[in-house]
Amino acid sequence: MIRILFLCSTAFFCCGLFAGSTLAASSTEYLLTDRPDFSLGIGFDYETGDYGTDSNSDFISVPLYLDVYPSDRLDLELIVPYVYLRTEDEGVATVLYRTPSGYTGSAVRGRNRTTTETDDSTVSTNNHTSESGLGDITLTAGYIVVKESQTTPQVRPTLYLKFPTADEDKGLGTGEFDYGPGLTLSKWLGDWHLFAEGLYVVQGDSGLYETKDYFSYNGGVGHQFNEKVYGAVQVLGATAPADGADDSLEGQLKWVWRLAPDIALEGYFGTGFSDGSADFSSSVAVFFDF
Repeated sequence: MIRILFLCSTAFFCCGLFAGSTLAASSTEYLLTDRPDFSLGIGFDYETGDYGTDSNSDFISVPLYLDVYPSDRLDLELIVPYVYLRTEDEGVATVLYRTPSGYTGSAVRGRNRTTTETDDSTVSTNNHTSESGLGDITLTAGYIVVKESQTTPQVRPTLYLKFPTADEDKGLGTGEFDYGPGLTLSKWLGDWHLFAEGLYVVQGDSGLYETKDYFSYNGGVGHQFNEKVYGAVQVLGATAPADGADDSLEGQLKWVWRLAPDIALEGYFGTGFSDGSADFSSSVAVFFDF
């Protein structure tokens, strides 16, 4: 049902793109792509699904964002999330991998939790387990080697680093450093925006999970309706991040609304198309430019 609603919403969105293109056809400047000196943001992410298992998992993240733009080519993004994970514990627990592309994949690990225990961050009752705490902090750096022109897209290599700040024993992370190179491409065609990104992630060896390196990707098409509103349809995916996990594939409807020259609200709704993705995902965040 969620997939049907997503496909219907996508069709409605695309119709809106064509309707809105008449209003924005004369736009030559895209305020949403202007680069401030730095931005601060806070978000709320929610995802739920069974990830191909017999138990359901709910994932909530409250990320803090710091985006820094030292020059018109270099950008840095630091993300510090606080996360909450709730699973239906029936012998295995779903381990959620927050990937650089911003979606959640999964693997499973064995668990033998037969008693009810309570502390500051873990509660297990009636075959349900909840965990919370600091998530993995990530740092991404990008550098524009080719600026966009009338004939060429913007080319931006990236470097990704994940710090193992999440508790491995709680299933909030792998407990290891991850890193990897990536590449993003983007091109404006009038008010239309084409974009694609690929990233290869090298994972550390975890003591509890059979982790392996994986490839993460996303791409889509966006439209600038006017100087305040931007929307996009995108697909995100990744190869399996661990033995026993499935490849991830998810579709998203994304939007950005410039509330003021220095304040932007953005978010998305998504649905998974594989057992490695959440059945439903959503996010909202507010950013302040300085």
